Amino acid sequence: MSTLSYYRPVDGKRYLDEVQDEAYASSSLHGDALIEAESRIPRRTAIVEPASGAMPAHRAERLCLSGAWRMIDCDPADPGDPAPNTGWFGRRAKASPGMIEKWYAPGFDRSAWHEVQVPTTVQKALVELGLLEDPLWNTNTIDELEAHGEPKERPLWFRRTRVERRDWWFAKTFETPPAWRGKRLTLRFDGLDYSGTVFFNGASLGHHKGMFGGPDLDITGLIRYDGPNELVMRIDQAPESWNGLLKGSPGFGWHYGHLISMGIWRDVWVQAEPDVAIVDPYVATASIEGGAAKLRIAFAADSRSADRATVVVEGDIRRKGAPADAASALRFRSAVEASYGRNEFEADVELPDPALWWPVGYGDPALYTLTLAVRDAEDAAEAVDAIAVDFGVRTIELRPFADTAPETEYRWQFVVNGVPMFIKGANWCWPDPMLEQNEALYERLLELARRGNVQMLRAWGGGLVEGDFFYRMCDEKGIMVYQEFPLCWGPPDSPHTDLGVLDRQVTRSVKRLRSHPSLVMWGGGNENGPHGGADEGLFLVGRRCRRFDPSRPYHRTDPWGGSVHNWHVYHFGEPMDAATLAMPSVMYGEYGIPSMPNRDSCLRYVPEEALASWPPTEDSRGLLAHSHQFSLKDVIKVMRYGAYGPIRDWDDYIAYSQTAQGETLRFTAEIQRAGAGVTKSGFWYYKFTDLFPGHSWGIIDYYGTPKLSYYRAMQACRPRSAFATYAKMNGWAAGETFEAGIHAANETRETLDGASVSATLYGSDLIELWSNRYEGLTLAPNAVVSVDRVAIALAEDERIRPFLLAVALRAADGSLVADQWYWFNAQAKSEELLAFEGRHTGNAENEYPGEQAAEAFDLYASLPDAPMRRLPEARLEWSLERSADGTAGEIRIRNVGAVPAVRVTIEGFPDDDWGSYLGDNDLGLYPGEARGIPFQTRRECPLDGISVGAWNAPRI
Repeated sequence: MSTLSYYRPVDGKRYLDEVQDEAYASSSLHGDALIEAESRIPRRTAIVEPASGAMPAHRAERLCLSGAWRMIDCDPADPGDPAPNTGWFGRRAKASPGMIEKWYAPGFDRSAWHEVQVPTTVQKALVELGLLEDPLWNTNTIDELEAHGEPKERPLWFRRTRVERRDWWFAKTFETPPAWRGKRLTLRFDGLDYSGTVFFNGASLGHHKGMFGGPDLDITGLIRYDGPNELVMRIDQAPESWNGLLKGSPGFGWHYGHLISMGIWRDVWVQAEPDVAIVDPYVATASIEGGAAKLRIAFAADSRSADRATVVVEGDIRRKGAPADAASALRFRSAVEASYGRNEFEADVELPDPALWWPVGYGDPALYTLTLAVRDAEDAAEAVDAIAVDFGVRTIELRPFADTAPETEYRWQFVVNGVPMFIKGANWCWPDPMLEQNEALYERLLELARRGNVQMLRAWGGGLVEGDFFYRMCDEKGIMVYQEFPLCWGPPDSPHTDLGVLDRQVTRSVKRLRSHPSLVMWGGGNENGPHGGADEGLFLVGRRCRRFDPSRPYHRTDPWGGSVHNWHVYHFGEPMDAATLAMPSVMYGEYGIPSMPNRDSCLRYVPEEALASWPPTEDSRGLLAHSHQFSLKDVIKVMRYGAYGPIRDWDDYIAYSQTAQGETLRFTAEIQRAGAGVTKSGFWYYKFTDLFPGHSWGIIDYYGTPKLSYYRAMQACRPRSAFATYAKMNGWAAGETFEAGIHAANETRETLDGASVSATLYGSDLIELWSNRYEGLTLAPNAVVSVDRVAIALAEDERIRPFLLAVALRAADGSLVADQWYWFNAQAKSEELLAFEGRHTGNAENEYPGEQAAEAFDLYASLPDAPMRRLPEARLEWSLERSADGTAGEIRIRNVGAVPAVRVTIEGFPDDDWGSYLGDNDLGLYPGEARGIPFQTRRECPLDGISVGAWNAPRI
């Protein structure tokens, strides 16, 4: 597919895209000789002819081995010291008991082994068996690491637990279908974590490394038809570090939790192979023009026949889910010649009048299914093999901005189906450290993303190469994905990075995912800064991505080539507004601060008494075990951004930390959005989901419950919106000129005619200081416009502590489209506190050892005022209407007071129930305004615990 490209050359200029492509094309760097040889197989053109009639029938012959297995552990092998050691000096090497006693041998008595359900991780299986205390509850993990973690000389969280230092053996007995006699059989593993050896009927089939698929092993000569077959898998003890491995990094203890997963975490299969197999289908949209889409289809025919043969490949393209007799299906055929081994083909197919795949906010994400079947003769009644893949008709292009630096910066303007888009996105972290592949949880999280107006997820390079059902759901919901490979913080060169493992795992992943329309970009990993060596690992990933999937960009890492991550906020303790404005970027790859989950979620990982005392101390072990870097500094770093009033208990901290998190996400999002299409391409806030329960950056907590910050991010990402940009949130003084940009966005494909934007500045008495309305606006499709730049002289001091700005976009009929409420001077910090914060600003200084932590908690508890809590009082009324079937409804809230209601929040809605979704929260209401907040829930879910209040209105 060398003619496919995601960018158009610009005369006289080369950008980082071309620079990297040229380097990959001229290089011979590889890790696996077979994959390198495969990458050089020329693709032959398959001549496509129309076809009619039904597709030939085919039934795949595969046996799933998931289900009941047996599991046991033992000491790992000891290589001696120094290793390897044969006993001549130092500590003698020794084999593990499992190998000495031949646990893999046929007929070995495994009746005493534990019965577990595969797929699983070891930790998940042990918890279910009652043999391991839940590692996510309270102090269980920290207790284990303190008492038993090794090696002792390492910091506590970088040790390994007893479970992680053992070998774990899995065994399965199964019968083979008699009809398979004489057929070639393959044993396939979809996911082993992270390495181990496979034994089949007593024979070793070799060792495997890599958790994203493989090995695929020929067991034809070992299979039994006259008795049970015995499959045994030894999973090696967990690796000591993620560095250089394609393995998620947070569980190794650097972040906010410790659990190094290990086990058989995806399905295991035995498959009967045909003489000619059709494999690795790939569909890419080459162009969309003239009412038709030109599709480039690639596939391989793997032949095990010694003779060269002509086979007929038949294709069928139809809307996903269309019936077998759908008249709209496109049928075609091609006769191809297959010799022994791998045969690569590609064909161009024209799809008339296609339904396009669109991202969130731009239209329906239409999907198609391509089915390919192969007959070994023209008149054969059945196919010898068939394969199906879902895809979408869509193009992806990246364009440079006018000031993009040649040679050193990527093109960053995302263009989908010819439409330039400003990307409103978030970082995604895989949702369970025990690798629970819970599709209901994924559905919950991705539906929250869709409803939260998230157009693109950055599958963060500390996590996973996500699975098929994740991408299926993103396809269906219109959520684009930037998939980074899990390589973090400078993966070393070989031999410390095994390039063979890297080559095989990356190639397998690219082939598996490349037809998904939601996948729009590949990445080499997270925060892999300038490399001091040969950069072999990231370079090899780039070679394979560009060779096996030329339709998408590959970025070496993020931040790189024009994107930034903002560590100055939170980590360095710098002011959120000033630090953001001092770090302009075309693309914001990471930014944000942590917050505490809701109280009900906290009580799912610590006991209630843990939340009964404030402030936390070094003895608050359960809470610290669920905090970033397991220390008090996590909470203290957040308080400087959430000092909306005295912080004297955990409820104060929960409310204020979620408020601060939401404001941080909105500020940068709107700074970026104001430059949409000119100097800014988008953002991925950090982050959407959580891997461990606790105090973290996720706006959806580990249990799938939204924080208040979720709704602020939802509001900032609305496709149609009016919003404001400004220089600072606090520190405004009487006599200063308050300046703000007023903007309107219509990031859809439809014109918004006759729109209006209003902007109102309120004093601390909630009386208008200034107001303006901009009428008769026509917002073109996919446009962000500057409506005005206002400069307002601020009133006397007592009227601006705090003061507020409300900005609203209305349709031609006056109905509200979207609004935003901002507050300034909302934090009354004492001079003593400001001086303390000033002393603790910077990478090294923003730490709080010993008595400094106690001083910090005293200062934030002693804040002299809560300005937002003493605004003039509004009055709210509300009612709830539920549909006849109980699955939907509306919470209707009216401000019947004389002043705006600020930060109106709905509490008690069952948003911890995975079937429940609330359409908005944490909003403002003008005097007399009524707002209907839609919701969805399960029929049987009670709604009798709801209350509504505001920061200046009593809760009712």
